[in-house]
Parts: sequence; structure tokens; C-alpha cells
Amino acid sequence: MRNILLSMPPLDEQTAIAGFLDRETSKIDALVAEQQRLVELLKEKRQAVISHAVTKGLNPAAPMKPSGIEWIGAIPAHWLSIPIKFVARLESGHTPSRQHPEYWENCTVPWFSLADVWQIREGKKDVVIETNEKVSELGLANSSARLLPQGTVILSRTASVGFSAIMGTAMATTQDFANWICGPKLFNEFLLFTFRAMREEFNRIMMGSTHNTIYMPDIEAFHMALPPLDEQTAILDSIRTETAKLDTLTAEAQRAIELLQERRTALISAAVTGKIDVRTIAQKETA
Repeated sequence: MRNILLSMPPLDEQTAIAGFLDRETSKIDALVAEQQRLVELLKEKRQAVISHAVTKGLNPAAPMKPSGIEWIGAIPAHWLSIPIKFVARLESGHTPSRQHPEYWENCTVPWFSLADVWQIREGKKDVVIETNEKVSELGLANSSARLLPQGTVILSRTASVGFSAIMGTAMATTQDFANWICGPKLFNEFLLFTFRAMREEFNRIMMGSTHNTIYMPDIEAFHMALPPLDEQTAILDSIRTETAKLDTLTAEAQRAIELLQERRTALISAAVTGKIDVRTIAQKETA
């Protein structure tokens, strides 16, 4: 640290540089704050688009009826308000005993755990294939873990609560996930977006002191708004189209933030190394 060299202007120039940077970085910081607020508004809009589509449908003129479920509210009159377990089979995950090393040898079965939740935190990745760990068929055979089919909808319920995705291949999960195998009346993507619409409901029912958990009895009681299959297809198409637009706007705003932050760093570097004559700038501003 003692060997670091500094460019050292006179004190009056140091004062001028500091004042210039205070003014200019404040302007940039204000622009960054505006873009960050835009990103947050776009995220809220994305959530609202999904929630409205899976609970209200696409026809604003459709007759409505009470669903009987607070987070769902009124639904189109021809839809069902139904326990999810009536249209999808619920499966829990498990962890084979670590005290048996042979359960963790020759591992070939993808095993989704909390170490993999980072993939789905943003709610933009719908299908998961890669896992941090694999488990052996022997481990599965000697535990409550099960090999679940491709297309199963997973929902994290412990520690990192409320994140969801669809299995892109057959895999097992830890006990930190509730897993749903959809029946013929429910598309797995529609269930996926229903879970993503339930963020506030998850926040309401999760419990715990050291880490948050949604307990299985609460999961078994989950309800959803269920439209006919043709409407599910139309809703999914609409959600994909609208969220793609919002994601593009979000990416543009995030890129603008990156460019502004790069500009801020470059401006500071140029000013403190004498590449910008702030005295000239100050004279022009005064004139």
C-alpha cells in the first residue's frame, strides 16, 4: 500500500475536482435510481400479469363468481375453484442417509436440492435439468426419495420458500420441495404460473424461527382457479408474450444501469488523474 503512487494536484484543484465529482456523480446516481425504480415497477407488473391471467383469465367481460379463497378472489363463472391435490398428485422429496456412503456412490440420478434454488429465484427459468448433486439408484431404493417423471412441478418449501419450476428430466428432490405430477385436466405450466402468482400467499402461511417453512398440511390444502384446457393454453400463450415484453424492457433498464455505473467510474478516474480540466468546466458553467 505504501508504494501506491498518486497524482497530487494543488489543494485548490483538489477542491474543484471534489466539487465537480459531487455534482456530476449525483446526477448519475439520480439516473441510476430512476432506472432501478423502473426495474422494480417492471417486476411488479410482471407479477401482476401472471396473477391476473391465472385467476381472472383473458376475457374482461366474463361473468364472475366468488372463489371462496382469499388470494384468488373472484374467478370466471365457468372456472372451478379446486384443491390442487384433486388435479395433481403431491409427492415429497427425501435425502438418503449420509451415513451410508454406498448410497452416494455411482450416482446417476439428478437430485434437486436447496443448492440448486439459485436457478429459479428470479422466476424466469421455467425448466430445470442440471443439479448440483446426483444420488444413486441404491440410495433411492433405501429412502423415501422417489424418481419423479419429467414434467413434475417442483416448489421449494423450506428456507428458500416459494420458488418453482418444471423438471426437464426425471429427477428426485430433497424434502425441502413439494412436487406435483399433473393429471389430465391441468397443464404443468399452468400450475407453475399459479405457484408464481401465490407469492403473497406463501409469505402469509410460512412459519419458523431459524428458517421459514411451509408445512405439508398447508401444501395439501392449496387451492387454485382451474379453467378448461383450451383456456389454459390461451392463458399460457398470453403470459409468455406479455412477460417476454416486460423482460426485454427490464434487460434494457439493467443495461442502462450498467452503462451509467461504468460512466460514473470512468468520470471519477478521469477527474482524479487530470484527464479532465475541471477548472475549464467550472469557468464555462459560471459563464
